[in-house]
Amino acid sequence: MSSKKISIELTEQELSYLISCGAALLQNIPEESLQTYCSFSKEQIIEFIVRLRGVAEEHGM
Repeated sequence: MSSKKISIELTEQELSYLISCGAALLQNIPEESLQTYCSFSKEQIIEFIVRLRGVAEEHGM
């Protein structure tokens, strides 16, 4: 399945929020429920958080 890419602008606070929420999902929702809760698997959430952290680091956050 191919994913369509969309470019958006975020404030530093918004980027921090997204990173925190992804990590919070992994800490507070059982792994077997993640796909139902947010349509992302544990591996997809980790991949997303890593990409977001990379963006944050590029901007000195």
